[in-house]
Amino acid sequence: MHGIERLLVLGAGTMGRGIAQAAAAAGVEVTLADVTEEAVEGGLAAIRGSLARRVGRGKLAGEEAAALLARIRTTTAGVAAAADADLVIEAVPEDLDLKRDLFARLGASAAPGTILATNTSSLPVTALAEASSRPELTAGAHFFNPV
Repeated sequence: MHGIERLLVLGAGTMGRGIAQAAAAAGVEVTLADVTEEAVEGGLAAIRGSLARRVGRGKLAGEEAAALLARIRTTTAGVAAAADADLVIEAVPEDLDLKRDLFARLGASAAPGTILATNTSSLPVTALAEASSRPELTAGAHFFNPV
């Protein structure tokens, strides 16, 4: 992730938390966001469980797991957190109206130069790019499950 130091992941479900964990493993500072505290805590708990299993199998040192977790913060103020991100990846439910509204708010809130990406596999990225008012900085970044 060359040049990306701060990542905001919107959506703490299966895909969002997997993206957050993979980015933190690569050394990126991550903010994992969702609409409720319960959702972000659930996403973080799942990451902790994944890391504990890897440590238990000898695939990851305990110190590495702790360092990875230290690179992940959580918030319920995702759109506001876009102001501090180099890259935003949304992984919210596959609803075009929801995503268009989110990209419109991100386009207004993110710092100039912040890249906005969607994890969608079925919706037109161009519709989200248009809603963001920064189509030149909007991309599709579809991850497979598991990330």
